[in-house]
Amino acid sequence: MTTPVSEFEPLSVMVSSRCRDKVPFRRKSVPMSEVRQAIKEAVEAIQPAGHRVFDVWIHEDESHSAGDRNTWDTCMTKSRQADIFLVLYNGNAGWSGSSELLGDHVGICHAEFAEAFNKAAGKVRSIQFPAITARPDTPNARFQRYFSGQKVPGTQVQTGEEAVKAAADLAVATLLGLARSGVGVSSLGSYFTGEALQWTRLDFHERRRVTRLAVADFLRARSGNPDAKDHSTTVVLPVAGRKVAFVCDCIPSTLSTAGARELVGQPFLRDHLTVGELAAEVAGPVHVIACQKGVTESQAIRQLGFPDAVVVAAPFGIYISDAVQKIQMVFLANCRDETTTRHRAQRFLQWLEEQGEDQLLAKRAASRRRIADLVAEVAG
Repeated sequence: MTTPVSEFEPLSVMVSSRCRDKVPFRRKSVPMSEVRQAIKEAVEAIQPAGHRVFDVWIHEDESHSAGDRNTWDTCMTKSRQADIFLVLYNGNAGWSGSSELLGDHVGICHAEFAEAFNKAAGKVRSIQFPAITARPDTPNARFQRYFSGQKVPGTQVQTGEEAVKAAADLAVATLLGLARSGVGVSSLGSYFTGEALQWTRLDFHERRRVTRLAVADFLRARSGNPDAKDHSTTVVLPVAGRKVAFVCDCIPSTLSTAGARELVGQPFLRDHLTVGELAAEVAGPVHVIACQKGVTESQAIRQLGFPDAVVVAAPFGIYISDAVQKIQMVFLANCRDETTTRHRAQRFLQWLEEQGEDQLLAKRAASRRRIADLVAEVAG
């Protein structure tokens, strides 16, 4: 049997950086473009079993293009389409184009990074040189502020040699990560077989029970007390230096099914009762709702009850919060069996740390606790 040619199609890698900025490389001070070329050669030379697995694009490959709208659009397209986006960051935003192209003078390195990150944050990798000094309210200052805010991890380097090695290491690590992700997805199995089929056979109440326990058990294992025999569906978890209560629940069918949706309703309406069972130093609660099927932003907003809220669609599902009442709900999508349920909960916790959202979640949870305590005092 012949392996299809498409299975050997290389992963596309775009390398983004300033071209002319000087860096130490091979005992000289050379333009960054020379380091980019060396990275291209090193990464494309990675050929397991003789097969080329990376196709690296650098702007020098199209140096014949004019520095106009065509160049800008080409770079933006490459940024979006690349399987892996590698930024050689030194804080320089790059060419800003003409005022006709970009009136706010966003540099091309800044724009490339934003295009790639907004398309798929998971494909962005960075190698970070010492950042240049930027004057306030300049393209470089805006780029540095934006880059810092995205919290993209990266290898710190001083020389071109270190950058080339780091790029090769990143390429291999990314390839292995993709392979492991594929194994993880495959291990989840099909929804019409195995444990997923068993859960589908359950009625709403029993499916809700086993799902919410699966979420609670997963969170409890990360609470610092994994051997606890508590079968409660409220779990106190350390988040950003605070103890935060997570109340676990489940919508055991599609959110469009009223009977399933109404089993959960608006759980935050009972927060003033929940806090009565929590220690004084515990913040929250935050509501984690496992959904058997998918969940959309509009469905999450309807569950909250009003549209003026922060809504984030992420790989685990939907995160929603409001700025006034500090209500926070996490909808975990496609929790069909224990594996998928735990996987979605894991991705949620990873997202919190990766994006720095854990600090904000903990701060909102502390405010929510104060609100719930006041409601409990008045209601009592």
